Amino acid sequence: MSKQIHFVTLSLILLCGCTLGPKYMPPAVEIPEEWKAPQAEPQLEATEFPPFADYWWEIFQDETLNQLEQQVIENNPNLSAALDRVIEARANAGIFNANLYPQVNLNPSYTDTGQLFKIFLPNATQATPGTINPFASIPTVFRIHQFQYALPLSMSYELDLWGKLRGEYKSALYSSQAQIEAYHTSLLTLTTDLASYYFQLRTYNTQIELYKDTIDTRRKALSLAQDRFNKGIVTFLDVAQAELELTNSESDYYDAMRLRTLQENQIAVLVGTPASEFKLDVPPLSGPPPIVPAGLPSDVLKQRPDIAQAERQMASEHALIGVAYANFFPSLELTGTLGFLSPDLKDFLKWKSRYWQIGANVGQNVFDGNRNAWNLELALARYCEASEVYKQQVLIAFREVEDALNNLEMQAKQADRLNLSVRAATKSTQLSNQRYISGVIHYIEVVESEQSQLIAERSYNAVLGNQYLSTIQLIKAIGGGWPCP
Repeated sequence: MSKQIHFVTLSLILLCGCTLGPKYMPPAVEIPEEWKAPQAEPQLEATEFPPFADYWWEIFQDETLNQLEQQVIENNPNLSAALDRVIEARANAGIFNANLYPQVNLNPSYTDTGQLFKIFLPNATQATPGTINPFASIPTVFRIHQFQYALPLSMSYELDLWGKLRGEYKSALYSSQAQIEAYHTSLLTLTTDLASYYFQLRTYNTQIELYKDTIDTRRKALSLAQDRFNKGIVTFLDVAQAELELTNSESDYYDAMRLRTLQENQIAVLVGTPASEFKLDVPPLSGPPPIVPAGLPSDVLKQRPDIAQAERQMASEHALIGVAYANFFPSLELTGTLGFLSPDLKDFLKWKSRYWQIGANVGQNVFDGNRNAWNLELALARYCEASEVYKQQVLIAFREVEDALNNLEMQAKQADRLNLSVRAATKSTQLSNQRYISGVIHYIEVVESEQSQLIAERSYNAVLGNQYLSTIQLIKAIGGGWPCP
């Protein structure tokens, strides 16, 4: 008999290690060996780059940006909500983990039961004459009080024969890991959004400085035209044209101020400050952004938190496939109770009032209207969906890196051409002004030269700002940083 018990125990232990369903294998994705778009050589040495995914914005060497990024991390409500979701997911995993252990409960109780009893005794009139009825003095109705003191310690434990409980816990655990990656994704998105808004604001500052200089030039041109008109050298057409160019430049200036304020308000929301209380004074852009190494395509799979999030979510859905398989098999629950039970307080908690109870419950579904089969179909479909989402996210990541590299390459060439255009337009404007003062040409030719110069300078400033945005897009596309040696 002892050998049989040991055999059953060993069998249960082995069954508890059983897991149903297919083995988890992440889907294979095609990884290119190198990027299609060429990469520029970084200006910094590898050791000078900030650590991967840690204060990546320091590469811009802008103390104001560093302070704003720190405020985003500390004050942004969306980032705090993402952290709360991580805590929720971990707590949920802890709840499922608790199901793997026995559940023990202590339930002390005291009862006092009062019951009314009525007994039926032989009728005294039926007694033999000359004899005594022994039941004559016994009441037929009386009340009984019954006391009971109990201190039971009960235990229930469902044996995880087919890996159902472990599958539910693994699914919740992988889901919590996905939420951690989602938090990192939110952090990367917020910090890159802030940097983009910040450099857009500095781009507007660059345009505003350009409009200020243009307005000063237009006012001098209007004063010169008015003076020449008063002397009868030119017609009033030159005065009207100069005034038109001045008011157009002022209009462009106020529009740039409007857009700058909107950008400033965007930054205020990200750093968790009311827009009415936020003011940011920063200088205009003064040069191109630093060059960031994109690394290898295989690094993207390791660095991007959204890809890691999609993979963990896929693993979570896969774990539920085993749970769906386990629902087809019987469940076994062990129960036991150990404690004290006594009707008398003086005997309570004494060895003679001890009691125990053990049991086992086996449950097997016989007919469920094909519910378990549909649950398995649902689990498989969700895993396939998560797998396709993962593969799509990988493709999007490679595309975003290629887009950013392509933008940076073409914008650098565009900036070089526009820089030459600005120089040529500046010389043309200077010559036109000299020729106008000498009376060789009409003022309309001066206006055309100045407009060409303004367009070239505005375009160059816009491309310079776009280079910063593309650099930030590249940083985000490669996962927020770069591997250090």
